[in-house]
Amino acid sequence: MSVAGSPGSSPGGANSRRTIRKSTRFGLKSLSRVADFSNTGTNRVPRQRDHPVSNAPSDDEQTPPIEPNAALDSPEAEVEELDLVEGSAPAIDLLHTYVRQIGDGALLTHEEELDLARRKDMGDEAAKARLVECNLRLVISMARAYSSSGVPLLDLIQEGNMGLMRAVEKFDYRRGYKLSTYATWWIRQSMSRAIADQGRTIRLPLHILDVIKKIHRANRKLTQALGREPLPSELAAEMELPVERVIELRRMIEDPVSLETPVGDGESLFADMVEDVNALQPADQVAGNERTKELQEALDGLNERTRHVLEARFGLGDREPATLEQVGTEIGVTRERVRQIETRALRELESRNPTLKDFLPGRE
Repeated sequence: MSVAGSPGSSPGGANSRRTIRKSTRFGLKSLSRVADFSNTGTNRVPRQRDHPVSNAPSDDEQTPPIEPNAALDSPEAEVEELDLVEGSAPAIDLLHTYVRQIGDGALLTHEEELDLARRKDMGDEAAKARLVECNLRLVISMARAYSSSGVPLLDLIQEGNMGLMRAVEKFDYRRGYKLSTYATWWIRQSMSRAIADQGRTIRLPLHILDVIKKIHRANRKLTQALGREPLPSELAAEMELPVERVIELRRMIEDPVSLETPVGDGESLFADMVEDVNALQPADQVAGNERTKELQEALDGLNERTRHVLEARFGLGDREPATLEQVGTEIGVTRERVRQIETRALRELESRNPTLKDFLPGRE
C-alpha cells in the first residue's frame, strides 16, 4: 500500500487519510500540528516514509516486534506525568488539553479491535479512524520516554501519530497479536528518525538521559515546594547525588547555540555579538601604537650593533625573540658580551625616556 499523496496512491487511500485526520481532531484546531491531522484535505507525506526502512516489516509479511506490549497509562496519570515535562507553559497546557480529550474514550476490547480490523480491511474508513483514535494514548506514553532527546514533545507526538497511522494501514489481525504491539515498532521508528534528524547537537547516552529526566522531576517538585528555583545543593540532596555531579548534569541539559544563528532582524549573527577576548580595546591599541612610535625613535638614537641586539633579544619587528647565544653567533661575540650590550642599551633608553622601562623589561 502506498503512502497517501505519493505517486500511485489510490483515491480511496487519500480519502482514508482525510477521514482519519478529520475524525481525530477532537474539535481542537490548535492540535492539528500535534496529531498531524489536517482539515483542508491536504495530505502531508512524512519524511522518508514512502520507502520502508530496512528493518521494518514488509508490506507482504508483517512481523510483530519481539517486545512486550507497551502499557497504556490512565489519562490522569498521563496528565500528572506531563507536569514533569520541560517546556513552555502554552505547550504544556496544550498537551494537557490533548491528553484529556483523547482520554475520554474507553480502550478497545480484543473483540472490538478484531471487529474494527475486519471492517478496516473491507474498506470501512470509519473503522480505520476508530483504530487510530483508540491508540493515540499509546503514542503519548511512548513519547514521554524520549522527552529529554532534544526534540519537543509536541513534535515527537506528531511523528509518533504518523507511525501509528502507518501501522493501522498495515495491521493484519489474522496474525494473532494486538494492534498496540504491532504499532509500537512503527511509532518508535518514527520517533527515532525524528530524533536523529532534529535531536541534540551533542548526543547523550541513554543512561544520562534517564538521570536528566530525574533531575527535571526533582527540579519541578522542589520548585513547587519552595516557590523558587532550587539550588544545586538542594537538588543534590533530593537526588542523593554529589553537588558537583548535579552541576555537571545540568550543564549537559543545555544545548549549544550555533555561532551562525541569526539574531534580531536576521541581518546579524550570534557570532557578531560574541566578544573577542584576544582583541585589543581601541584605547589600548592607540596607546600601543604611541609606545611603539616612542620606542622606534629611541632605537634610532643607538648605534647599529646595539639596536640589532635589542631588536633580536626582544623580538621587535617581524622576528622572534632570540637567546643570548643566538645573538652572539649573529654578531660574532660571546653571550656574556651580548648581555653587557643589552644591559647598557636598556639603561641608556630608560635615561632618555623613563616610560620605556615597562615596555622593555630586563632579561635574565
